[in-house]
Amino acid sequence: MAHGAGWLQISTEGFASFNLSRPPGHLVKELVQNAFDAVGDAGGTVALGYGHDGTQFFVECRDTGLGIHDLSALRVVYLTFKTDSHLKRGRFGRGFKEILSVARSAVVASGDKVIHFSVENGQQTTREVVAAAPVTGAHVTMTFDWPVETIAEFDAYFGRFLVPTCVAFQINGRTIPARSPRFSIEAQLVTEIYNANSHSWQKPRRKTLVELVATRESEEPTLYEMGIPVASAEWTVPFHANILQRVPMNPNRDALASGFAKRVHAACLPTLLPELKAEQVTADWVGTAGVEAAPDVQQEIVAKAFGENAVRSVPSMGKRDFDDDAQRIGANVVKTSQMSGGFREMAKAHLPSAKEAVEVRAASVATEIANQRFNVIDVADTQDPRLAWIERRGGAEHVERCLGFAVWFCQKLVSSTGEPMVPVTGALALGNQPTLLGPMLLSTFVAHWSADNRLTLALECDCFWQRPLGAEALAILIHEAAHARNQHHGQGFHHEVERLGGVAAEIMLRHGDEVRRTWSELIGAGVNGNALPGPQAPTVVKTAPPQSLLERLRPW
Repeated sequence: MAHGAGWLQISTEGFASFNLSRPPGHLVKELVQNAFDAVGDAGGTVALGYGHDGTQFFVECRDTGLGIHDLSALRVVYLTFKTDSHLKRGRFGRGFKEILSVARSAVVASGDKVIHFSVENGQQTTREVVAAAPVTGAHVTMTFDWPVETIAEFDAYFGRFLVPTCVAFQINGRTIPARSPRFSIEAQLVTEIYNANSHSWQKPRRKTLVELVATRESEEPTLYEMGIPVASAEWTVPFHANILQRVPMNPNRDALASGFAKRVHAACLPTLLPELKAEQVTADWVGTAGVEAAPDVQQEIVAKAFGENAVRSVPSMGKRDFDDDAQRIGANVVKTSQMSGGFREMAKAHLPSAKEAVEVRAASVATEIANQRFNVIDVADTQDPRLAWIERRGGAEHVERCLGFAVWFCQKLVSSTGEPMVPVTGALALGNQPTLLGPMLLSTFVAHWSADNRLTLALECDCFWQRPLGAEALAILIHEAAHARNQHHGQGFHHEVERLGGVAAEIMLRHGDEVRRTWSELIGAGVNGNALPGPQAPTVVKTAPPQSLLERLRPW
């Protein structure tokens, strides 16, 4: 019966084959990060050298750190005497064993001991001897079967390291200076730590700092673990993110744990937002991170991405196209169906719909008009400018008749829908008073249709009083009546104007006898067929207009 020591054996060939698939730089970084850990906050020097002597590639890493307590532990996979910490880059003593498995030879010196890893007569051998002179920290020398082109790869890779301020880092004698962060952000992030009691890796959240370091020309934004490049930062801003604690990664330590980049993005977004240009703020990573941000940050994202006047698109409702109406009042209509998930959620939470924006504008128009009215007219105040204009237009009786026709005509138009009767009333105003009638403050107006179906005609507009049944006056009345169905000049409004044009022709044809009988004196030009004089200096009104007309004067 055959007997053997122990239950398991590790195939060094199999272990080497597994690690040969990793880039050489990612293997050598294990030496560097171990050296950074050994130097720690106390400070010191880490010197990395490499090259090709024509036969083999060599790597040398020296540090002035704490040194290696037991060199024999370097031979045993998964054995370490270090107390694990989320503030250490190395993990469970794996790094050195992984690079050793692909080396041709290695020598490690620390304190008064030296261990040699070599191949003699085709067999791997290990020999530990006393050092000729004590070594401060650790000194590692290795050789490999890597080509000379690896030198350029190492120059580019190790030159990207973000050197801790307490470490003097040299590459082939060239000092790599520390790079000051532009921002330092406090965040709660998932990390990794080995629990010796439960013999398991745990991923608790720990408070840490994220340093944002500006990228240099040709550098891709990268996520770092305490100065060591780990993976793409997966964002569009010119900053590296240096996490000052252990970063959760896959077993090969060449990819981030799922969802970790998103958490970094969410932590950094409030700080980065002022740095983002309009085209950058619409990137997917902003939308994904934004849904986890505070409401005020989300509002800033939405405003920056879509503009201050942005509204959400809504489906057309019957003949009312609120999207078109919103565009007419200067809003930027955005379609949430074309957004990524994060932006869609933020837009729904922080953007008004096109319908809401149109309704708010309509309410503001009404408020603005109300705020700009004259005081209530005094019957005895014969100097009121509106009374002078009434007299100038042919007197109270003529103005009353013209306004009466306009109300009758518009009543016929708005009743043509077949919906319940909506009574139309008439009013007069001076059109040269500033009045908010659309997306801007207008200095004059011709006519206005209010939400309560009151038609207001401007006394200065000649056509209503000189040719009240003429083409210009009727066209304006058709336009105003269209507002009964569509308050704003959207696509639905234009369709309504076209429809009412046909209704108007039918009204004048079908009710022609009534028009000639009731408003015969208004047919033709001016009063009794004569054109009224144009605007002149106001004349004194001898008698006040009748109370019925006075009540129709809008106090604007």
